Amino acid sequence: MPQDPVDGWWSLLYWGWTLQLPNGARLDLTEVERACFACLVRNPQRELVREEVKHLRGGMNMRSLNVAICRLRTKVRQTGARLPLHTVHGVGYAFLGNLRELASSK
Repeated sequence: MPQDPVDGWWSLLYWGWTLQLPNGARLDLTEVERACFACLVRNPQRELVREEVKHLRGGMNMRSLNVAICRLRTKVRQTGARLPLHTVHGVGYAFLGNLRELASSK
């Protein structure tokens, strides 16, 4: 049950450990998923490029990241939504939705 109004934003809550979807659904994030969203929210172009991947979590490689993104897309799809994170071949990923980090007082 959504606690906040649906406003079209993807929101990071609880110090980035929870992702609230525009439909109000909330997902707990893994360490890797949280690191990805932290990079995306800090980057004004909302891009996650290959060079940033190795800094995410102790030298993570692209294959491990691809698996994590695939699992995240599945979790989001199970809520009836679609993750606006698109693969940019040879570069990395781009988030094409509205993304923000909210104060974690809730």
